[in-house]
Amino acid sequence: MHRYLLSVWMELYCQSHFCNCCLSSTKMQNVNVRSDYFSNTASASGSNTKMNNHQICGSVHITENVMSSDEQSQTYNKSVHKRVKLSKVLNADDIFFSSHNSNRTPTYGLNRLKDSFYDVPCEDLAKGLLGKILVRRLSDGTVLKGHIVETECYLGGDDKASHSYKGRITERSKPMYMKPGTTYVYITYGMYHCFNISSQGSGAAVLLRALEPLEGLEFMHLERGKRKKSTSSKPKELKAHELCSGPAKLCMSFNITKSLCNEQDLTAWDGLWVEEDESNQKSLDPCHIVTSHRIGIDSVGREWASKPLRFYLLGNSSVSRRDRAREKELWETIKHSSSTKDSFFPQDPAYE
Repeated sequence: MHRYLLSVWMELYCQSHFCNCCLSSTKMQNVNVRSDYFSNTASASGSNTKMNNHQICGSVHITENVMSSDEQSQTYNKSVHKRVKLSKVLNADDIFFSSHNSNRTPTYGLNRLKDSFYDVPCEDLAKGLLGKILVRRLSDGTVLKGHIVETECYLGGDDKASHSYKGRITERSKPMYMKPGTTYVYITYGMYHCFNISSQGSGAAVLLRALEPLEGLEFMHLERGKRKKSTSSKPKELKAHELCSGPAKLCMSFNITKSLCNEQDLTAWDGLWVEEDESNQKSLDPCHIVTSHRIGIDSVGREWASKPLRFYLLGNSSVSRRDRAREKELWETIKHSSSTKDSFFPQDPAYE
């Protein structure tokens, strides 16, 4: 009888003096010790009397409260650590100058584009990249190539769609402040990668949106097949122009990931570079560049979402999204221009 009264008193005392929000681990350890003490005392006395269900449930309930309190504490500590990390002050000038310290000399891609090509304003780089060839060399020697056919500008500063808006610097966006020609690879939606190249201007970078595959298509098909969702037993094989027709698609096809390709110097790294298309020596006619608004940034407001900061090659089937109204205007211009007769670009079927 005395043991029963003591156990009931212990349970009532714990319930009235301790709650989930303020119960410390030390106090809970003391409660567990008391519970073990009563249990052990009952066993040592030689009694065969077992703790009733009410006592057992009370003991289990207290233990669960301890776990809940610990989990909440761990979650809070993680969130605080994350905020501190992201709000850490980083100096843009320090990041820029430290990125110039690389003395690496490339072994492959000796005809790659040099620093001067990238050290231009963001919009100029975005247009200049069109028609160039992106080359990816994997660790096993596999080489992948594709024409760059679509780009987007992210200007930094006042650009609300930029990760470096108002000079914001985080561990993720640091490459945007590094020397022009530095790769910036980030993860979006928790699973897809996007590949950017830094340009002139603090926090400015160009997003590569689409490529036209040239070499290594078999590897690209395999990489896309690994991630392609299909409900049918015999999934449809992707066409060549579908392999890299989007920022995430080109990263999958070229095996461009944050862990492998972020913060790399395109003028020195053997894993990735940009080079001229030696098969075509003709200059790119401005009439063949479509200028349109960027994709997927409506949340930043109409002003910046409608800025004409996306560029793509007219008539190329690998482009991720076409602006047909703007294309129609360009085709009319081309139709009445004699300077485009020798163009290597495809003609609009409507004018053939």
